[in-house]
Order: sequence, then C-alpha cells, then structure tokens
Amino acid sequence: MTDLDDWLADGDPGDADWMPHLLGLATRGQLGHTGRLLLDLPALSQRWSCVPGMCSPGMRTKRARSCCADLEVGVSPTEEERIREAWTEVEAHMADDPRWSRGAPEAFDDGTLTRPGRRCVFAKATPDGLQCGLHQLEDATGRARGALKPMPCRLFPLVIVEMDDGRFFITAIHRRTARLAGSRPAAAFPCLGATSQTLAAGCEDILTGLWGKRTARRIVKLAEEAAS
Repeated sequence: MTDLDDWLADGDPGDADWMPHLLGLATRGQLGHTGRLLLDLPALSQRWSCVPGMCSPGMRTKRARSCCADLEVGVSPTEEERIREAWTEVEAHMADDPRWSRGAPEAFDDGTLTRPGRRCVFAKATPDGLQCGLHQLEDATGRARGALKPMPCRLFPLVIVEMDDGRFFITAIHRRTARLAGSRPAAAFPCLGATSQTLAAGCEDILTGLWGKRTARRIVKLAEEAAS
C-alpha cells in the first residue's frame, strides 16, 4: 500500500468534514467494515462502469461530464517525477494526438495536470471515446498500473479518506458525497449507473492493488450484499 501512503502524504488532504456522513451511515446501518477499512456501502454498491463513449466530449449528452475532461487532477511530486523520467516514451506515445503535434504541451501546473483543449493533457481521443495515454503506455511497456498513471485517475470514482486513528474510509462519488469530495454532482457522470455491476466490483483491480485480493473480494461481497 506504499503508493497510497505516499500519495496521501504528498497530497492535499482537503478540509471536508466526513464525520457527519460517517455517523449517518452508521445510524442507518450502512457503514461496513473489514479490518481497518470503513466502507460507505451505498456508494460502493451503486452501479458503475467506465464507458468512455458516454462521457467523452463530442459523444456525450449535453450535461454529462467526464473524469478525463472535466476534473482537475492533482499529482504528487513523486508521480510527477515518474512521468518526467519516462517523458521520451510519453511524448512518443502521445505524438498522434493533435494537441501534441507541434511539440509536447506543458503537462504540469502547480501540482495538477493541465487540460489543453479542455481535456487532460494525457487523454487521447479514439473512436470509442477518450482513453488515458499513460494507462495505454503502461500496458504497452509492461509497467505495473500506477507506474505512470496518477492515483486520482486510478481511483475514480473511489474516494479514500485517511482517518485520525489510522483507519481508511472508502467511499465514492455519490449523490450524498459529491460535495464532500469536491466533485461535480454524481448525476453528471454517466458512468454511474451504466451497468449492472456494483462500483466495488468494477474497481476490484485497484482495490486489490491497494489492499490485496482477499480484502478486495470482501469489499465486493459486502457491496453486493448491500445492493441486493
């Protein structure tokens, strides 16, 4: 879980007070737990799937929004350093994107990814919708997930909150949490509700990478029970 620890240590923890939301979940019997993880079961049991064609500019409905085009992505100093170290490969991979045709744009601005052309500097337009160039490069070169792709992009729409007692609260963009997470309203993201699988199941890979296969399967099971 080193990547998450490093990102939390480097990043801006935000000033949202999550305790009223946690207490509300506990009161309603909707707060799950496994080990030192607290689970927002309504958020994790909502339906979700990444379907780029539903949210990409030019392909989406008028009010739909995209994590790749519309959200500000903060990167830690470690994440920025990793991307800069692979810059020659990144630039070559992104070369067919029109925004990179006259040379690489500035990718970082005071700890965030830039959005030339109103979408993430590393988002590539494809016939099926926006795709993450860093994600593609990781796969093409056999790198592990997260070797280049920043943690916020790997997590979306999950939200990880570090508690004062050392535990973690796992929630997600949801109608009750969007404001606390500093996000656009959950209804703006067509990926929420796009499939029959739970959000936890759709994010099982990242959950496994952070906490191991056994814990990830436990989270998925609790979310599916809450959805039934």
